[in-house]
Amino acid sequence: MSYNILTYTIYLPIIAVIMVKVGWRFYTHGEVFLMHVFQHNTPLVKSINNLLLIGYYLVNLGYGIITLAYWETVESIPQMLNTLSEHLGIIIIGLSLLHYNNVLVLNYLVKSKTLKQ
Repeated sequence: MSYNILTYTIYLPIIAVIMVKVGWRFYTHGEVFLMHVFQHNTPLVKSINNLLLIGYYLVNLGYGIITLAYWETVESIPQMLNTLSEHLGIIIIGLSLLHYNNVLVLNYLVKSKTLKQ
């Protein structure tokens, strides 16, 4: 068995779990934050929350596909672990930066709305 195939079989379930579990947590827990930001405007909150979830899934799928397309040849177990940790670490850090960026923008909207009132 090739080390690349073994690495793919480890990588794909991990990235799928990260995508589904973390995305669903952002979706369910983010709704409370969005309700506060948009003053309990339920239709607007639902639509924004759905758009954020779809964007999250698209970023994850895009990164996963690009990662597989440009995957280097793995020739040993230490290199396999290094490759897995590198690719998984990049997506986790990238998603956390996107998440905190969204929170900061929404927080800015709340503060600017409060100052206007």
